[in-house]
Amino acid sequence: MRFRLSSQKIRHHYDDDPATVRSVNHRRLKSVSARLASTIAARNIIGAIQSREVVHRLDIGNSSLGDEGCVQLFNFLDSSAGRRCKNSLTELYLTGNGIGAKGLLAVSKFIKNNDVLRELCLSGNPLSVDADVIAEFTTALNSSRICILQLIHNGTLSDAFVRVLLPSLNAQYLRQLGLSATNITRAVVPTIVEYVTSSRCKLDQLQCNANSLTLPGAREIINAIERENYSLFKVNLDDLHIDEDDGDGEERTLAWQEGWRILNSATQRNLMKKIWVKKQAVALLLYSRALFLRSGMRDLHGGAPDFASVSALNRLSTSVKSNIISAPSMFFRLPEEIQQEIIALLAPDLSHRQRTCVVAFAADFRTLPQLDGPHLEPTNTTHFPAFIQAGLSRQDTTAKVPYEGSWKPPVWWECACPEEKRRNCRTLHRWVREKRDVWLTHVGCDTWEPEFAMRNAEL
Repeated sequence: MRFRLSSQKIRHHYDDDPATVRSVNHRRLKSVSARLASTIAARNIIGAIQSREVVHRLDIGNSSLGDEGCVQLFNFLDSSAGRRCKNSLTELYLTGNGIGAKGLLAVSKFIKNNDVLRELCLSGNPLSVDADVIAEFTTALNSSRICILQLIHNGTLSDAFVRVLLPSLNAQYLRQLGLSATNITRAVVPTIVEYVTSSRCKLDQLQCNANSLTLPGAREIINAIERENYSLFKVNLDDLHIDEDDGDGEERTLAWQEGWRILNSATQRNLMKKIWVKKQAVALLLYSRALFLRSGMRDLHGGAPDFASVSALNRLSTSVKSNIISAPSMFFRLPEEIQQEIIALLAPDLSHRQRTCVVAFAADFRTLPQLDGPHLEPTNTTHFPAFIQAGLSRQDTTAKVPYEGSWKPPVWWECACPEEKRRNCRTLHRWVREKRDVWLTHVGCDTWEPEFAMRNAEL
């Protein structure tokens, strides 16, 4: 009896997705030079991209791309021929492609100011430990809207990479960071602690397992999260290498169990507070829209009100005479302290700064979703006030004031499901989640802020 082994790759749930380009490993590439293999791989990938109507996922791991092929691919994506793919690409997987410093610079150029790409995987690549290259990559990452960054199984990175990356990392939309099996040691624990306790850390998940942080180093990170971090709700520090200062087996077990208990308590606390903050921020937006826009809280020139407190809104409302939709609410006749207390009761888990940001956003009519479709503008607008007519004909102002859901996904994300099935549409759910996350980040309500910390920062 003969058995024929299948040469097909393991199938993924998106194998049949026409908007996904996957790499195909050719055995012939193993018998040619690395430079020639990278050129051939890049040409094959570019050809596959050009044959698709739309591409939202590039899963081109282990394709022998290398530095030269990486440069060639991203030069194509930055060209007019590849611009359509760049404007729709949300997931990019470059696992195990032998990407070094030159390729990392090409990736940095691609992700700089990229507001569409949401997931980037560079796992299994040597990358670079050059400080200038890492700094340029970090700067590009900070300007993007990447949500997930995977750098796992990069043993050549070591402490040098983390020492440059984390102190400058200020990516407001980054939610997941994978640093597993990157050969980092206890020497960078202070760097990790400084990052997770800073206001620059917006992460939901952090992976640092399979490294040499040691048990005492892990406890330092855990204690820092428990003390000063309110964003992380999933942290992996398992598979730590044993150090001579860790004690015997029983002591290590007890110490790790205690550390796990503290970490679990802190992450559960952060998760619940994050849920409360997001829900209350959205609810406060609805209340504020109805209250401030109903009362005509806008200036006579159509600009956004510049205020730092509710009292400034009151002064603005008294100056608006003809351009109001209805009479001002009785709310604005209350003393300022009572007004602020009422707003605080509507969103008790938000800090004063967060409530001010949400109210300021809601009170600016330019942040309303733009009705720029020709079929949406009514023909009988002559009886509308002047500012409403100006708002209907206003061009996109997202460069100055991002409105709700200013980041719009590519056309392929438009839900084409029947009405009865839209409730269970994963694509539609992701679209709504992404738009809401962009708005929450814009108004600073993506994590819980302790009031005492904010007051100390102001002092």
